[in-house]
Amino acid sequence: MNRICIFVSFLSAIFLLEGCTSRKEPSTGLPSLKELRADSISIPPVLLSVTRLFVVNNMLVAYEQRKDTMFSFWKLPECNYLFSAGCRGDGPNDFLMLDRTFQATPHGFKTFELSSSRIKEVAIDSMGLFKVLSNKQLEVEQGGLNRFLFLEDDSYCFISDKEEYEYTLLDKHKGVCDFSSYPEGLLRKEQDELNRFVYNKLTVASPKGDKFAAFYAYIKLCRIYNSKGELLEEQMLRQPDENISEEKHIYYSSYPYADENYIYILTDEEEGKILEIWNWEGALVSRYLLDKPVDCLAASSANGKVYAVCQEREDVIYTYNIP
Repeated sequence: MNRICIFVSFLSAIFLLEGCTSRKEPSTGLPSLKELRADSISIPPVLLSVTRLFVVNNMLVAYEQRKDTMFSFWKLPECNYLFSAGCRGDGPNDFLMLDRTFQATPHGFKTFELSSSRIKEVAIDSMGLFKVLSNKQLEVEQGGLNRFLFLEDDSYCFISDKEEYEYTLLDKHKGVCDFSSYPEGLLRKEQDELNRFVYNKLTVASPKGDKFAAFYAYIKLCRIYNSKGELLEEQMLRQPDENISEEKHIYYSSYPYADENYIYILTDEEEGKILEIWNWEGALVSRYLLDKPVDCLAASSANGKVYAVCQEREDVIYTYNIP
């Protein structure tokens, strides 16, 4: 009887040890930090509170949610101003408040209207064409679909309203399902505080929609999922301090940008504003210390450049050449 008890205790200890070591330890082998200097392109002072930059059909697009005309278009690579379009309103080519996610299409882009849960597809060209081609109503019970992502095969992902899950997947074949447990225990949580606020994060999908990435604001944690909601990779760069102060340090506050090969995201460190470049295997491949306090960016793989703006300057677009 004693031998059986000892054997059971031994097995329990093994299982406990495996459970404690399942999460990856913080990575210590960071890429060396290199400095990048910007080229400044002077523009008319037309940019106001840009909340998202993206590239479509060799045009840089600035989404300015506070303006009545919400989009401005710039010819690449010179960043020559083309036109502005997309008014705020209820008209056939108008928009209500949009989530900050945009998916390029052969004719323009798709976007998601937060207040109506509608997907709008827009056709644009450099000659000034701007037209809403389709207006699709999503049939979901949950309201306010934050961190909305376009995934492959007409599937969509957004933050779940359930406390035990991070995300909801809307699959046209399987319907609605929730997935992914929160990385609980890493941050202090008040009694009535919701996980979605404690583990606030920024998300971005690959252009094909076969994967998406999540970057956590208060811990340097990156997770990579496939379009079915399966966790593929997890990489932690910094463990939260044991002496947690009232004020949490925000590492990731600017929306990431992604192309087929890489994810570009800004982070605030002691050295200053740093551009991190990740691949879709969940590895941090490059780190660049930027010379400007930019807070919004987009990348053009065709030009090998990153385009960025900052709230302090409404008359400049910065460009960085990525080695």
